[in-house]
Amino acid sequence: MSDWRQPHPVWIVGHRGAQRKARENTLDSLDWAESFGSDAVEFDVRQTRDGEAVLFHDEDVVLGGQRVPVRSFTAREIEKLQLPSEFGEYRIPRLADVFHRYGHDLRYLIEVKTSGSTQLALMARRVAALAQEFGVVPRCLVASFDAEFLRRMRETDPQIATGFIFDHAVSLPATGKLTPLFPPVDAICPRRDLVVPALLEQAVGAGLSVHPWTVDEEGEIRRLLGLGVSSIITNLPDLGLTARDGERRASRAPFAQPGKGNSVGSSVDSSGFSRGMNRSEARPPDFGDLEEI
Repeated sequence: MSDWRQPHPVWIVGHRGAQRKARENTLDSLDWAESFGSDAVEFDVRQTRDGEAVLFHDEDVVLGGQRVPVRSFTAREIEKLQLPSEFGEYRIPRLADVFHRYGHDLRYLIEVKTSGSTQLALMARRVAALAQEFGVVPRCLVASFDAEFLRRMRETDPQIATGFIFDHAVSLPATGKLTPLFPPVDAICPRRDLVVPALLEQAVGAGLSVHPWTVDEEGEIRRLLGLGVSSIITNLPDLGLTARDGERRASRAPFAQPGKGNSVGSSVDSSGFSRGMNRSEARPPDFGDLEEI
């Protein structure tokens, strides 16, 4: 059973890791999020030319004065790049590197980025295969703005929880009534300002858990905690954890029920999910060249 489909305390999710501490979508950034005690990490993945899933937000990599699509590189080509950032040089990790490094120690909110050239079915199969290989299917929520990708993901492996991301008002389906425009998902990931009591009520009716992004102000974090969201995605997981745990101390926090907001009267273990940063630098085994596409 997916962790994301079960009742749980409100989780704090590190957005692209902890990007105020290290370059976003890198192992260093995810290490920071884990060290703070984040309940889950969110990161972006894109497809390479040979079908690998790698962590990168933008459609293009900037090399000198050129913008080169991630989709034009093979996995081996992209992992050789050393790119500049305000935190120093960094490399682009593969999704396999993330699962190998953290395994069952973290939960994963994997945002799949697509473009016109993305092979949706191949991407869904690759994400599912890696989650299965590393035994983290219950730890994963695969989310996207792309409704068609989410349909392919559900067809590929129905055991992997999925979430629909949106940044504008949408109509949620009624319970048990699929609509042609809304993908079959377990969760919604709305922009934070869209999360109001009416949306929560609709989500309850549709059986969807709610995971707003990107929430970096303490007052807004507290507002969303009060509404009963299932998780809060933030660039500042340390702030989010402090705010959440303060609320727990002030009053016994209810459990977040996927698709049901918070179930009032349930108790919560107030202990954190603290983990250290002692990580091996070992790489996962090389899976060899994937089929050129």
